[in-house]
Amino acid sequence: MTLLGGLLALVAGVPTRWFGPVPDDSYVFDPPRFSALWIERTVVPVVAVVAAVLLLAGLLALFRRDREWMARWQRWFAVVSVVGAAVGTLATMLLVSVGPKGTADPTGALNALLGAGLALLALLLLLPGLVAWGSGYLRAGRPRLGVALAGGPVVALLILAVNVAGGVEFGPVGSLPVVLPFALAIVVVGYDLWDRAGGDASA
Repeated sequence: MTLLGGLLALVAGVPTRWFGPVPDDSYVFDPPRFSALWIERTVVPVVAVVAAVLLLAGLLALFRRDREWMARWQRWFAVVSVVGAAVGTLATMLLVSVGPKGTADPTGALNALLGAGLALLALLLLLPGLVAWGSGYLRAGRPRLGVALAGGPVVALLILAVNVAGGVEFGPVGSLPVVLPFALAIVVVGYDLWDRAGGDASA
């Protein structure tokens, strides 16, 4: 499930134009089924929410599996990460609920504002939480999980900083450079959960 969450996160970051030409004029309000705009409005929101839920489930499963041998400080940061993932899942649900009307609708405007605030809170919890949680795995001789948890979010944030502060345009690839490191980290967590299922997690 966590592996699938990583793949869905990657799919959610694919630019709309990759699915075909974006309809204009009247089709903007009623896009043809399976068109790029229809996929953006109908499929991508569902994919994004499912990816967020599966990420939360994966982090919970990882914490449940390894909490017995983790140091106290690592357990605390793991809890912070899980809470951040839960907040991020709620933020994703609120943001995708805005719909085609966007902030022109009062309810949509409120959801967008609340979702943006929760997304910022999730980032503030997830970034230090995952970095510290991953550092604990590195100290325990578990580089696969350590690099994924600590490195994935940091690389994604650095790429985003280069895009925003450095003025580097990603052009046709859209947000994929930012999403890719995070999605790969989720995939690695999912693979580790599968690879060590039923085994000694501290080995």
